[in-house]
Amino acid sequence: MSSERLPLKKLMHTVNSLIIIRLKDNREFRGRLRSVDNYMNSILSDAIEMKGGNKLAKYGEVFIRGNNILWIQTEWEETEETEETEETEEE
Repeated sequence: MSSERLPLKKLMHTVNSLIIIRLKDNREFRGRLRSVDNYMNSILSDAIEMKGGNKLAKYGEVFIRGNNILWIQTEWEETEETEETEETEEE
């Protein structure tokens, strides 16, 4: 297998894990990766849209085109601090 395929293979192994996707316009989507294809088009469930550390919206499911992705952080877990921030913003 060629080395350029390794990031995509790793991403495909993170299906059903929590991830963060940063787009080229600096928005971030945090959620559970439900599906990804060879173009890195991704579907996230329970997604939260963030920009500059501020929560913009919460979605049940989002589709993100691979050509809009700047980077993807895998092996991310929701922390108590993240949950507290979300609860504070909801109030």
